[in-house]
Amino acid sequence: MSNLSFVNTRRGVALATPVRSTSMKLLIPLLAALSVVLGAAWPAAAQALDPPPAALEPRGQIALRAEAPGAPVELAASGPDHAGSFAIENRGDGPLKVTRVIVRTSPEDPRVPPGVSAELEGGGTAASIPPGGSRKVVVRWRTEGVRARELYGHVVVESDAVEAGAAAPGRTLAMGIHAERGRGLGFVGDHILSILTFLPLLGVVAVFVAHLLRYQDDRKLRLLTVVLMGVNLVLAGWLYAQFDRSFTRADGNDGYQFIEHGVWIRSLSVEYFVGVDGVSISMVLLTALISFVGALASYSVHDQLKGYFAMYNLLVTGMYGVFIALDLFLFFVFWEVMLLPMYFLIGIWGGPRREYAAIKFFLYTLAGSVFMLLAFIWFYLNAGHTYLIDGQATERIFSIPELSRVAWAAQGLEILGVAAVKVVWIWLFLGFAIKIPMFPFHTWLPDAHVEAPTAISVILAGVLLKMGAYGLLRINFSLLPEATQWAAPAMAAFGVINILYGAFCAMAQSDLKKLVAYSSVSHMGFTLLALGAMTPQGIQACLVQMFNHGLITAMLFTLVGVVYDRVHTRDIDKFGGLASEMPLYTAFVGFAFMASLGLPGLSGFWGEAMTFIGAFARYRALTILAAIGVIITAAYHLWALQRMFLGTFRASWRQSKYLEPFGGKFPEISGRELASIAPLAALILLLGFWPRPLLSLIDRGALEVHRLVDRPGPSQIAGEPGVDSGAPARAAAPGEGDAAGRGALASAR
Repeated sequence: MSNLSFVNTRRGVALATPVRSTSMKLLIPLLAALSVVLGAAWPAAAQALDPPPAALEPRGQIALRAEAPGAPVELAASGPDHAGSFAIENRGDGPLKVTRVIVRTSPEDPRVPPGVSAELEGGGTAASIPPGGSRKVVVRWRTEGVRARELYGHVVVESDAVEAGAAAPGRTLAMGIHAERGRGLGFVGDHILSILTFLPLLGVVAVFVAHLLRYQDDRKLRLLTVVLMGVNLVLAGWLYAQFDRSFTRADGNDGYQFIEHGVWIRSLSVEYFVGVDGVSISMVLLTALISFVGALASYSVHDQLKGYFAMYNLLVTGMYGVFIALDLFLFFVFWEVMLLPMYFLIGIWGGPRREYAAIKFFLYTLAGSVFMLLAFIWFYLNAGHTYLIDGQATERIFSIPELSRVAWAAQGLEILGVAAVKVVWIWLFLGFAIKIPMFPFHTWLPDAHVEAPTAISVILAGVLLKMGAYGLLRINFSLLPEATQWAAPAMAAFGVINILYGAFCAMAQSDLKKLVAYSSVSHMGFTLLALGAMTPQGIQACLVQMFNHGLITAMLFTLVGVVYDRVHTRDIDKFGGLASEMPLYTAFVGFAFMASLGLPGLSGFWGEAMTFIGAFARYRALTILAAIGVIITAAYHLWALQRMFLGTFRASWRQSKYLEPFGGKFPEISGRELASIAPLAALILLLGFWPRPLLSLIDRGALEVHRLVDRPGPSQIAGEPGVDSGAPARAAAPGEGDAAGRGALASAR
């Protein structure tokens, strides 16, 4: 201020007159000194004139306290209902006014099952709490007429409390709540998904202990693996029986059942969150069945059994985990857990080119995982305010149900100038398309199948390929429905390319295993076409095709292993007339071929037929082209059947060194091999004539996914009777109001 006055003074002098009188010379320093004094004195004067700040009015500081810190409030059974409580404490110097206590749910977004209520002890949802005081909140769950068997949710408390050192009211707080009604089997029933997932790890531990103790009878480890897979198969049967087929999002818990939910890595807001719905339940059952069949098929492995069965059991754990994970971080961990054991199972116990096939599989899958991880990180960093299951507030989360409530398209985010939702959708699609596998990312599959042991080919075709289509349904469709609508035509087109390309490649093969491998590429194209249709029948067709293809290809690869174990070749042209040598084996191969080509009366028919029904209304030309693929599929199956089993038996096989122990004859299928094939054949036949046991599992899940991505229009086929088939309103971006935010409690965010 002094310098400014000085400059202005000098300018005044310079513009006045050139006469430099003595009086002016004296005046200039005087004015300068005066301005310096005034400038230095001004802050003190201003401070003296300002009134002293008023003392901040004492305000309350809120804290929620449960009996078990860091965990949700457990609602205990009280007659037919459940009840529990937690305390609201005032840790400030002033009174605390609680303005509302409410369960975090709404009719438009039913996060919790019906019948859940919360109120202050003594009644009401508002109160004033003096400094140092507390009030109890009572939470009740009236379960009469409620379908849900478990409860996970939050009670939100709003108040005029301030955070320490702040003058404005802080955010609302939440307390997690949990209750279990039980389904039978006690602890096992309440944690059935975790037991299914981690029970195979007992086999890994057993191998480690056997190695430390220098245990030599590795055959017992093989038996242990079969027993573990058998126990899991029984538990999966119980899961199938207990699964509520009519359960939907309107029944609470976001439509998931058998939920287990807890904080895993608090610093990263990572949760152990698992559950199943109509989209995933069939895949869990398929995993249980195929892993049991694979364990029986593993009797053909005779070298380094400790390492083999350790890797096999670890692989099974990863497969279960992918289908039950509802947290993106947990999903990624299980996805990567499968990579390492599969690499070693192919690279150590595979065929002559096993190292090449294993490295190719590893690199392709890892490349897809990188894109998937980028997408998961983007979701995590832009999630917005929400709560962990115990009520801790967080700005970042991996929970799939929570992320599905964010209107990503409405945020208008961009990556390198392109709409972020499109870029992230493509990242995810690349990761899942490699696993399907989709053309042109399919080249790892034939090599992996040809070089892998029989049991691993069964696992690879029966379960692992389904994870790509499952990931699209669970993540792309659920989190980015707008981008899915944008990309749907491309999905359908790539599906038709897969169908035709895979079928033509299969026809050109002379290796029976490679023929079945390329047939998988073709058949998985139907899942892409069905997903691209985005109709209820299309989404349902995808799930049906995934399950039935898993059954059929598992049976086919097991049958390929039967003949390879006898003569150590799969060259179709070297066979002929096998029907006279192995009539029972021929019957099973013919049965599996007919199921694979989609013969009515066998399960393979339904996935293809429903795909055509669901896709024809939207992509007529593509559906017609896909139908041509069915004709080619029938051609290469029948041609292979003719070359291998019909005609005259080649007498040169009588002198084969591999058949010398059997007197120069092909031994018929054994009892162990029959035990691994018969259950698959029975299900293929049952679901061919009566698909309802499968359709009833997936009906609701398919409709829930359909409502997210398919707006009503002329090309929509049908919805559930009495239910609006259109996509519900999506939650707005973080920070917007109640009506556009996360349900009725957006203000609690």
